[in-house]
Amino acid sequence: MSSSQEYSRREASEADASVKSEADASVKSGAVSRRAFMATSAAATLPIAVTESHAVQAVQGPGVYRFSGPNTDFHGHQWQTLNPGFWKVEGGALRRRLRNYGDRARRTGFPFHAETNGFEFKTDYDPSLPTGVLYATEWHLEPEYSVRARFTYRSDRPGVPSGDDPEWAMHQDGFGVMGIAIGGRSVLESYGKLGQVVRIVWADDGKLKILGTAAGKVASQGGDAVSRDRVLAESAAIRLKAGDVCQLRVSVGRLRPSGSRPDDASQVLVRASMQVGGQNFSVQHRFSEDRVTGFAGIVARGLIDFEVNEFVVGPGKNVKRDVGVAECLNCYPLGDTLKRVGAAWHVRMIAIFASNGEQVEIRVADRPDPEGGWLNVPVCGATGIVNNEWRRYTAVVDVALPNAPSECTHYYTVWKDGVNVTADDRVGSDACGPGTGLVGDVPAHGNYVGRLPRLTAPYKVCGLSCHAITSGLQQRIGSSWKLTGAKDQWQFRDQPSEQSYMHLDEYGFQVMLWEDDVWYMELVMYPPSTDDAYKIIAWSICGPTSRWQMMRHWNVLNPGDHDYGMDDVKGPEQILIRNQDGLGQDPSYMRRNFQIVHHLTTGAEHVDPAVNPKKWRAWKMPERDFTLVILDSRLWRSSQDVDIWDDQGWGKFQSLYGRTDPTRSLLGEEQFGWFQELLATDSSPLIGVTGVNGLHTVWAGTRYRKSVSTEHPRHFHERDRVTADYAGWVKAGADRVLELLGSRSGVVSVYGDVHNGCIMKNVEHRVIECSFGPIGRSGGRALVPGFNAKMKDIDDRELEVTALYHKSFVDPEQNPHQPGDPFYWNFLEMEFDPQGSDPKIGMRIRNLVDGPLDAPRGGGVLSASAKETGRVDECRLPELLTLPNADVFLAETNGKPIRGTRSDAQGRVHLSGLPGISPRTRIVMHSYDGENTDSKVVSTLPIRT
Repeated sequence: MSSSQEYSRREASEADASVKSEADASVKSGAVSRRAFMATSAAATLPIAVTESHAVQAVQGPGVYRFSGPNTDFHGHQWQTLNPGFWKVEGGALRRRLRNYGDRARRTGFPFHAETNGFEFKTDYDPSLPTGVLYATEWHLEPEYSVRARFTYRSDRPGVPSGDDPEWAMHQDGFGVMGIAIGGRSVLESYGKLGQVVRIVWADDGKLKILGTAAGKVASQGGDAVSRDRVLAESAAIRLKAGDVCQLRVSVGRLRPSGSRPDDASQVLVRASMQVGGQNFSVQHRFSEDRVTGFAGIVARGLIDFEVNEFVVGPGKNVKRDVGVAECLNCYPLGDTLKRVGAAWHVRMIAIFASNGEQVEIRVADRPDPEGGWLNVPVCGATGIVNNEWRRYTAVVDVALPNAPSECTHYYTVWKDGVNVTADDRVGSDACGPGTGLVGDVPAHGNYVGRLPRLTAPYKVCGLSCHAITSGLQQRIGSSWKLTGAKDQWQFRDQPSEQSYMHLDEYGFQVMLWEDDVWYMELVMYPPSTDDAYKIIAWSICGPTSRWQMMRHWNVLNPGDHDYGMDDVKGPEQILIRNQDGLGQDPSYMRRNFQIVHHLTTGAEHVDPAVNPKKWRAWKMPERDFTLVILDSRLWRSSQDVDIWDDQGWGKFQSLYGRTDPTRSLLGEEQFGWFQELLATDSSPLIGVTGVNGLHTVWAGTRYRKSVSTEHPRHFHERDRVTADYAGWVKAGADRVLELLGSRSGVVSVYGDVHNGCIMKNVEHRVIECSFGPIGRSGGRALVPGFNAKMKDIDDRELEVTALYHKSFVDPEQNPHQPGDPFYWNFLEMEFDPQGSDPKIGMRIRNLVDGPLDAPRGGGVLSASAKETGRVDECRLPELLTLPNADVFLAETNGKPIRGTRSDAQGRVHLSGLPGISPRTRIVMHSYDGENTDSKVVSTLPIRT
């Protein structure tokens, strides 16, 4: 017997022997803490929130995993994967889930992507899913170690169903696999993006194989460019039949002692054997030590059905990791749902859990440590936890606040089935150790409670966009910043830089505005299940830092195109692709994503995935002095198509229906009418608008094909899919929105999407427009020719650019970054102060690592009064006196609204004039303070010269 074989047998025996002693110790102690429960019931599918009424059904030793508990889609806290939808727990075993809602998607685009990027758009594709790996996250293994698993083979792949192409990969011998993976650098290394992962599998061509990953990619399974198998060793054929029980054992032992030849990597021998029906088959292969160092787990691919009855790690000298868990992945308040109902203020909170349960309760107090403890705080909202076709362990909780949100800061805790699950045990664990980008200000061990900051002026809003965190990490080395770890493709980070948001609390933000590309649903993969979709979302907004941000502030979520699972989701095209088969994408995939996105961003309990969502809305602060408007400039805009009747005789004429056509719409009739009425009637002195991505045409086109915008300063290329994504591509629609924004003072438009931080002002309409982000991605849009502090956009609009923070530039003059500067990840610091006779607006671009005392980025800041915004007044108002602290509405004598405003505590109206109204015009002033009304007719006055 070789030393590695002896080691494997010894470690497996030790792991088995530990089961009884662990179980006995648990019974004698009589108490199981949250962490202790996880440590002693490694793969039990009971929720982490264990009370005395929950019996631990099976106790395993360290390294021994079995799947006890009730049937569930949840595979246990000790397991992690990018593809939870591959699995379910059923009948006391881990089983394959072979069909899911939206599981035939592919990496694709719309036809205009193909035209812009120069490839042929095809509607036929192979939807076969790549390899899924489920990792035992508590063990990061270095040789020497062993892994074994017991499988029960359930059935061969079924016959080719009607409508499928028999040539698809999923219907071929050898594509279906079950087995063990070793050497995973990340617990999310899955779905064909396998890197160095070594797979020891039985394939449905009957052979035991050791598989690596071949160089290059193949564009197949699911339409993705995925990793190709490289067969490193294989056995003779082993034919399995339904009911066969297989033991797969893998041992990893050194052949050359480490350090004997420092100039050469240590070599290890991977031996694998499979026992079934009295037969034993084996394969082996040599690897360098780093290839087999990492996480181990379970592999599946194809349509064969099997179950995993046991998984055992023989750890050798490796030590079990404390990865920590968060049963409550997030529970964030949607600020734009805050409203007064009778005497109480209510807000919706969206709770997302790691596993199923019965009920969630929210307790709210006016201090973080209420007297008598949180258990004695009354429940302010409760509801059931929902798990269905498109929701995975979520709840929408209507929470009644004990006090007005303008009177005090509130604090809250989250309770699942009677257990407080507010704390985040991942913080302080091995999962958040050095190199994760974890924020410095998250309290130690994640032991914080939720917070709802007091909503009173001045209002501080943080703008965040382009939130994708997939690889690499920025670290501070001396006085310089350096990006590291880019080669670790699947080393997902909590944040892209160390010290991200370290100073966030110092800014005093009340609201987090998550604007456009909040979680990039399809960036890593086109998720083939509801579970996988929620995994992508959770990795963006439920990581330790993002969870802390969201649970400590009011939130507004306004999704972008990528959040729905495809790039450039907009116009009538996105409606068609949700409702029509044969367009090159799985309609059920898109319908599912629309349901998930609308649910998580608005709190909708039921979503019709076939209709176009009407998600425009306005959030007026409790003191009625500031309004945040959320618009949608994607889903209701005109088609990007620029050709009319080209199949009926006009084919030789292109772009007859160009971007400047006056009938083109940006917001759609209904949304535009709603917004027009709001701006004419809302009483807030200051209004922030979000969701319109780039009214001014200052960003250039695609890097794949030169846009005319980079060659000629007055035109976009009509068919460029990148320029067409900007709101400003729809020139007539953008003109109408700018006209509307300039119709009153105090209006600011802010947006994400373009991966640049910028502050500018339209000279004619005096409209402030700001962009922000990215906070995890790169890819800042290129600048049009002539971009500068004073410039004209492509459509000849005169602009003043105050700040530009770009991947390549630090200011509007396009000066470059200096060596050692931090990468340009940024957020927008917004301040709206409606107090006094002349309300103030402040805009500053901040790097993620900056504190409020650091110099803002971009070369300048904006500090403006309301009087400096909106088109210039054409008349002056007399001194107006009415009810104190009242909403004031001005209208023409025929009832047409002009605008709204507020009176102060003495009843004075500080609005000094109006644009678009001639002197000596009689107007009606109507006031309402919630109980009383006051009306009068006044005449406007000439402007003083």
